[in-house]
Amino acid sequence: FNLPVEMVLADTVRAPDGLALSSRNGYLTAVERLEAPRLIDVLNSIKTELEAGRRDFAALEAGGQSTLERHGWRTDYISIRRQIDLREPQRSDPALVVLAAARIGVTRLIDNLEVHLDVG
Repeated sequence: FNLPVEMVLADTVRAPDGLALSSRNGYLTAVERLEAPRLIDVLNSIKTELEAGRRDFAALEAGGQSTLERHGWRTDYISIRRQIDLREPQRSDPALVVLAAARIGVTRLIDNLEVHLDVG
């Protein structure tokens, strides 16, 4: 379509408890709103593991999914990908992103967290 598109990159704006701000948050019940920051907590846990040298990407993804599901979430995906092109990462990739989409109640929340590694 050759539309004139300009991408404006910006950090995710978050509530004090870490939940990414989104109009979708308005669909959360009070109890779900208290649970919702678990999504970023799981992404931060995966980031910490990656920074500590773990590279079993599938196990990290499965562990994150398991954590969410133990707390009543229905996970669509948790994926570790290369930042540059969102392809599956290699152990030597220095710039990754952890992506997630999961449902708590009727609300589907999405989030992501960049990870920069020292692989040298």
